[in-house]
This record gives sequence, structure tokens and C-alpha cells, in this order.
Amino acid sequence: MEQASDRIIVVGAGFAGLGAVHRLLEAGVPGERILLLERAPHVGGRAFSFVDRESGHVLDNGQHVLLGCCTAFMRLLNRLTRRPGVRFQPLLSIPVYAGGRWSAIESRRLPGPLHLLPSLLQYRHVSLDGRLRIARAALAMLAARPGQLDALSFRAFLERHGQTDEVIRLVWDLVGTAILNGHADDVSAGLAVEAFQMGFLNGPEPSRLGLFTRPLGDLAAEAVEALKERGVECRRGRAVALDVGPSGAMGVRLADGSALPARGVILAVPHDQARILLPKGALASAEPLFRMRWSPILNVYLEYPRAAMEADVAASFAMGGMFVFNRGRLLGDADLDGRLLSISISAADAYRSWGADEIARQVETALAEMFPVAREVPAVWRKVVWQPKATFLAEPGMGPARPGVRTRVAGLYVAGDWVDTGWPACLEGAVRSGEMAAAALCEDGWA
Repeated sequence: MEQASDRIIVVGAGFAGLGAVHRLLEAGVPGERILLLERAPHVGGRAFSFVDRESGHVLDNGQHVLLGCCTAFMRLLNRLTRRPGVRFQPLLSIPVYAGGRWSAIESRRLPGPLHLLPSLLQYRHVSLDGRLRIARAALAMLAARPGQLDALSFRAFLERHGQTDEVIRLVWDLVGTAILNGHADDVSAGLAVEAFQMGFLNGPEPSRLGLFTRPLGDLAAEAVEALKERGVECRRGRAVALDVGPSGAMGVRLADGSALPARGVILAVPHDQARILLPKGALASAEPLFRMRWSPILNVYLEYPRAAMEADVAASFAMGGMFVFNRGRLLGDADLDGRLLSISISAADAYRSWGADEIARQVETALAEMFPVAREVPAVWRKVVWQPKATFLAEPGMGPARPGVRTRVAGLYVAGDWVDTGWPACLEGAVRSGEMAAAALCEDGWA
């Protein structure tokens, strides 16, 4: 390795890496000392966009949403983009379709968790007894300590507090799966309760839904350009390996064999890449990285010849639970308003063996039940997009197993939505992890 350098290298230009670089700059590290490496041809990590060759539409690899509590992610966009590209609902409002009728999950301007109570008491998809049970579980969540619940599944916690199969399927699993990308049977009660506490039970402001009005790839690319304007160097298409010398010297080795020495390194990559790149013994226990499983998200885009959807977003229990977004309106395209729809199905393992045509047909059938126009005319264009590695599966026991940002190697830190941020795997958790890693690097004297 070359002689020691005062360079700080951030490996990975997803939102964890972008959060880390921005935090370093805020801490006073000159941009000229920061190198951002990304092996993919695009930035943004698992939140990127592409142009569909058949239709010409700019599509995201997956439909992401925010909640009002996602303050770190919004702060990053506000500081690094010309236009953040997120529109928050004034109050949470999600129309939900089931069995031939609509109901809604909505907030009122009341303190948490009372802000949800009026809509839940009128929620037509469960019985009156079920609605009263919802209130019981919400109060139990408010009083719960998530760290003591991690060994339980979310379903076990809900059943312990009187929730029936009907209520779990038609309320908790619909929302919980969208947050944690895993069904109630499969995810940790600790992580689920923590997510509901942060996002839905603390009042109307944290629970507001934030909808993206610009392609995700544009936001990430714009953020990188802003970092480059502050002196940060960004290199793309660079495969790397960590380089730790016998004297503890730190750096990165590129695929061509060249070495880049560094004073500190933040490894902001997914967990399966981290377990390959991290030196042996870098974590107190690497076992959780091998135990973490991926949970996929299935995305379907449909274009109709006429406007089929009036709302910005809606949900249905079809396909195990799906959320439908009026992508044409969100992107500000008046011609495609109500016509270009994006459908997101979380925890979609059940459909991995299905062909794209079969998936599209089933989704189109579900939309025909929801929207009269979709019943009258078929879609003129369809696109199925898989995210096979959308998030890690937040299984019971996974909460305490998530590592912190510090490693046992001096000057080496980790970031990503899989580290212990107190958040589920999401864009907010990714940004917070990068900020935490950068803050730890500075606190430890490696800046």
C-alpha cells in the first residue's frame, strides 16, 4: 500500500453513502479529502431509475414512500437537491379497497394515537369488535418496550393483545408489511412495534405519507453533483476490496490492483457485500450478516388509455396486499394523470416463480375491481420490475443482532439500512446510518 493518506473513502454511493459524505462535510472535513466510490454505473444504490425502452417512461426500480418522521432523508434532499421532489399529504389518507367497497385509514388533527381513532372506528373492512381490538393493540404498542419483544413475531405480539386473524390481515399486516417488507408471521415484534411507534402512533405529523414527485435516480444524481461542487471526488464503476496492512494502515484496493490509502473508510454497502469486504474479525460477530435474508418487492407499472385512478395512492388486499400509486400525477404529467399507475407488492416471495405476464394479468384484474375505468378498458402497456434484494428480512431475533457503525478495525466504519439505527430497512434508516458512521469517524479522531 502507498504511504498513509489523510483521505477519507466512502464506499457505496447509495443514500447511506451520500448521508455519510454530507455529514463529513458538515463536520468540517474538506471535500477535497473525501473520495466516494461506487461500483455500479448509477448512484442511489437500490433506489435508482431507468428508462423503459418500449414506452419511454422513466421508471423507478421500486416505488418508495416516506413518512413525516423521515427527517434525516428530507434534510439531505433539501440541502443537496434543487427541488426535493417529495410531496407530503397534509394528513395521512390511504383509501383501502376490499370486497367491493372502500374505506380509509386517515389521520385527524388530534394527539397520537387518537389521531387515527376516528377512521379506525369507522373502518368498514373489519367488524365493530375488530375495530375495538385495534385500539387495544395500539395502546399496548405505545406502552411496549421494543427491545424486549424482538424474540417474538409481530403476529405473536398482536395475538397476545387480542387481535384476530381478521384484524391482523386487514389492518396490521397491510400497513406493517409496507413498512417492514415482511408479513406479521415473519418479522420481529420489536422492530414492528418500534416502527409503528415512530411512524403512526405519535401523532398526525410523523404519520403523513410522503410521495415522490421526481424519479429517484434524478434525486441521487443531483445530490452527487452537489457533493462534487463542494470538492468531493466521485468515481463510478469501481470494484473494490478493503486493504488493511500489517501496521493497521487502511485503504481500498481497486480491481486493477491499484491501492488508495486512506485515513478512514466508511463501508456503505448492503449486508451481503459487507460480509465479503469486511476483514475477518472486523465485527464482534459476523454471524448476523450471514443470517440476514433478503426480502423482495414486486413492482408493476400499467398504462391505461384513459384516466383510471383519481386518488394519489390507494391500497388493496389483492396479491397479499398492494399499494397503487398515481405515478402520472405524482410526476406532474397531466397527460398521464390517472393513466400511468405504479403498483408495489412488498414481501413478494410468493410470486417469485410466476412469469411476468401472469403477474401483470393478476394485478390488472385486481385494479379492474378497484377502478371502474380499469374494468372497462385494458391497460395498453405493462412492465414488471423485481427488486429481489429490496431489504433484509427483519426476522425475530434480528434487532439486537444488527451491528453498530463501529468495527474492530481502527478507522473502519459500516453504514447501510442493515446496521443498528433504530429504524427499519428504509431510505431514512440508510441516511441515518451514514450520518452515524461519519459522526463516529469524526468522534474517534479519524477525520
